[in-house]
Amino acid sequence: MDIVTAGTAIVIGKKLLGKTFDVISDDIAKLYEKGRDKIIEKTFQKVNDPDDGKSTNLRVTRDVFWNGAFTDEEICAEYFGGILASSRSKDGKDDSGVYYVDIIKSLSSNQLMLHYLIYYSFNKKLIEDPSKNTLNPGQETELHSVTIYLFLGELIKITNNDDIGRDLHALHAKGLIGDFQTGHHKLKNNDKIVPYLKVSPKPLGIQLYAIAHNKLDLWRKFSVIDFGKFQSIDVPKFIGTSVKQLLESAGITE
Repeated sequence: MDIVTAGTAIVIGKKLLGKTFDVISDDIAKLYEKGRDKIIEKTFQKVNDPDDGKSTNLRVTRDVFWNGAFTDEEICAEYFGGILASSRSKDGKDDSGVYYVDIIKSLSSNQLMLHYLIYYSFNKKLIEDPSKNTLNPGQETELHSVTIYLFLGELIKITNNDDIGRDLHALHAKGLIGDFQTGHHKLKNNDKIVPYLKVSPKPLGIQLYAIAHNKLDLWRKFSVIDFGKFQSIDVPKFIGTSVKQLLESAGITE
């Protein structure tokens, strides 16, 4: 559903937030409207039944709007909207999302975008591989052996960011990705150089990706459930578990 007016957004926001809306309605009204309404729209898209009578958690709601409303970047709205949606409960007391708000507000939109592209790619490749069905996303030792390869050029094009390396270090420092390496593969048949990224996942990175989809309760099923994709954001077309597979996915032969 597309929200076209601030009035509509407020009506839907009241439905999504439940009794929490009455507590902070004045604060919400004073926020940057475009960013606020985009968060409400994304939250609405992630909730199965907005009329279920649930309320968002007060702490999570306040932090989400205060930190997320001052940008209208799609990726930020997706992540903040996911946390807001996941905080909805019958009594509104589930404040587990506060921790994840702190992580998201510490990341730039480029860093959030890169996180999304990496974990979308992990999710896609893992569910395609039956041998990974028993993978435990909560075990660091198991995740350490899981790697994917992506074309750096494609990541740069999607993110419109020439300094992917800087953002990879930021994600690694936050514990959101495991070991990573950028490299260059030289094709044998024409000496063309193909830059790539090799990266492994982390439990916290999976959790953050899951909560952005309002699926935090399913994060341990990351290797067997398709978490889907954000409608308005492009994703990598080519993904591999090795350089060879990455090249093959793009139809590149040596």
